[in-house]
Amino acid sequence: MTEVRGDSHRREQVLATALTVFATFGYRKASMDAVAQAADISRPGLYFLFSNKQELFRATMRQELDTALEDARAALKTPGAELEARVVAALDAYLGRYVGTHLSEGVDGLLENGAVRLNEMYDESRAAFIDELTEAVAASGRPGGDVTPRQIADVLEAAGEGWKHRVTTRHEFVEMLGVAVRVALRP
Repeated sequence: MTEVRGDSHRREQVLATALTVFATFGYRKASMDAVAQAADISRPGLYFLFSNKQELFRATMRQELDTALEDARAALKTPGAELEARVVAALDAYLGRYVGTHLSEGVDGLLENGAVRLNEMYDESRAAFIDELTEAVAASGRPGGDVTPRQIADVLEAAGEGWKHRVTTRHEFVEMLGVAVRVALRP
């Protein structure tokens, strides 16, 4: 396991800035200098926190995936909310974070095409998200019949993945998620 060095608050700030730099320029063109400058930290200070660009990239993507998954889990556990609203909020939290922003395609490219550098990280996070959706649908007791909760979760995740590339605003994304969830959870 990688040793965590430095102040955790400063580290989080650097990771948030690094996400923007990596999403804007891509992994290959992003540099430690560009991240240091954008994060307003010295180059030696950045190297104190992260020994190289790959370590910084992996930590950046780990933080992003963990945050998205935790936000989705929280949405699914919202007390008193209807299943449909919780599922839409979870899909939005996990898949829609950057829809309609200048980072949308860049972050998607880093996650989906950066698999070589991320190894199993992206696949494990995505599987955990689908497991969370599956559990929420199964706990609701709907819809039943010959469709399993896992199949519903797979379809909803795929719908979210598709819609985030077809809409231009987050509002549109959430609206389309609402339609997909209503169709998928229809009795």
